[in-house]
Amino acid sequence: MTVTSSANSAVFRLLLAIVLLSPLPLGGHRPWAWSVLAVALGLVLGAWCVLVVAGRARAPVPMHRLWPVALPFGAVMLWAFVQTLPTVPASLAHPLWSEAVRALGRPLGASISLDPELTRVAMLRLAIYGGVFWLAAQLGRERTRAREALVAVAVAGACYAAYGLLVHFAGWERILWLEKWAYPGDLTSTFVNRNAYGAYAGLGVVCCMGLFLHALRPLSGSSRRPRRLYDLTETVLVRAMPFLVGAVILVTALLLSHSRGAFLSTGAALLVLMVAAVLSRLVPPRTAVFLGALVVVLGLGVLGLSGAGTVERLAATPAQAAEEVRPNLYRLTADAIADAPLTGHGFGAFLPAFRIYRDTSLDAPTVWDFTHNVYLETAMDLGLPAAGLLYISLAAATLTCLRGLMIRRRDHIYPAVAVSAVVLIGGHGLVDFSAQMPAVAMTLALLLGVGFAQSWRTSDDGP
Repeated sequence: MTVTSSANSAVFRLLLAIVLLSPLPLGGHRPWAWSVLAVALGLVLGAWCVLVVAGRARAPVPMHRLWPVALPFGAVMLWAFVQTLPTVPASLAHPLWSEAVRALGRPLGASISLDPELTRVAMLRLAIYGGVFWLAAQLGRERTRAREALVAVAVAGACYAAYGLLVHFAGWERILWLEKWAYPGDLTSTFVNRNAYGAYAGLGVVCCMGLFLHALRPLSGSSRRPRRLYDLTETVLVRAMPFLVGAVILVTALLLSHSRGAFLSTGAALLVLMVAAVLSRLVPPRTAVFLGALVVVLGLGVLGLSGAGTVERLAATPAQAAEEVRPNLYRLTADAIADAPLTGHGFGAFLPAFRIYRDTSLDAPTVWDFTHNVYLETAMDLGLPAAGLLYISLAAATLTCLRGLMIRRRDHIYPAVAVSAVVLIGGHGLVDFSAQMPAVAMTLALLLGVGFAQSWRTSDDGP
């Protein structure tokens, strides 16, 4: 191993440690938690940059591959910074600033954001996700590190699920050392919100199933030489079966979270993973049908044992639709978008901005700090142009992974898992805010970065 490869491996393992530990402090969704994550990631990223400049580490992915992702992402960060400036023209500033000036009788620095401090915090969190993607894309170019990332996420997910199952079946209504104050009776592991944990568990399921398919590839590869029974047994029991067991543990925990959105989104992600495996020739169609039937049988068995609450919530969805407040929440958010379609109300400033628009259609005691729709909330915060740029950046990385599925002759599993993870979190974002949880977003950024890095042939690398 060369000096540069050794340095990259060390930095990559530090990155994995940060991402894998992010769910521990309540899913990372506390100011002190994401501040610690930001400092840790900043130190690792800074150290890697110093090593690259000193020639002791290597940046294998050239900028011409990254600019379709980095350019719109950087433009969003720049616009969010502009939203915090107190010197913008009065026509762009949020109208509440002028109301505050009249009420206080003294001049104030008016900005586009209703709360510049919240916008700076949101910028910090978005920078964390961008930093994770950048390091994963650069350091995940090495095949062994890419596999290490998927295995690490799968194992960590299974460990968090096992902890959640232990707490749930023991009847301890606790999150770590804290008394549980929300979602009693639902498995949330180290998260507070059951839907956020359900999405995180779903990412673990996708990684486990991806590794399971990858472990079976000798059974469906191009080699025509018959394999001995010993080889087949070793492949199934030693290399593949542990990941299937991990998937069962994760699916059990996911069902006991009673999150409908996470359950359905994970199912959609697994379907995409299976289709990607067939299209990329990782497994032949017959094998995919057999594995799909196996997953369905195992899923029904786990559902029958642990998923009664989730099934009841799924069955009750049509009856509850009239009673749920989310349609009103979406309507009011759309009104807010219509009032500032170009500038937005401030990145991360949804909570204070939404108070202006809420009406009696929403429960009075409830504090709505999320829209339960990531796309609407992002458009309200950033404005439609900047929100579009953010999703263009995400789409550019995802399309690169899709292209990699078609052109690569091996290692298809990494872009396949990345695309499936995007489908899972993107689909769940239509009905909930799991993508805004640091632990979920950082795990998605890691998987997407590794999938991006593995989306072109080794022969296409420059000197």
